[in-house]
Amino acid sequence: MIFDRIDELKLTKEDKKHGRGEGRKPALVHLSLRIPKDVFDFFSKRHKYTKQAKMREILTEYVNKELTNEKIK
Repeated sequence: MIFDRIDELKLTKEDKKHGRGEGRKPALVHLSLRIPKDVFDFFSKRHKYTKQAKMREILTEYVNKELTNEKIK
C-alpha cells in the first residue's frame, strides 16, 4: 500500500495521467463583473432565465465585430 504511493510520486510530468482532454468548446473564464443597475434591470426584464448567457452572447458578438474591424483597417 505505501509502496504504491511511492511509485506514484516517482512519476514525472510526462508519465502522469492527463485529464479528460479538451472539450468541444474551450472552457470559460470566471469573472466577477460590476454593471450599472439599469443594465442589470434591462437584462432581468427581457431575459429572466438566461440573462448571464445573453450578456455573454452580446459581449462576445461585440468583441468579435471589433476584432474583424481592426483586421480590415
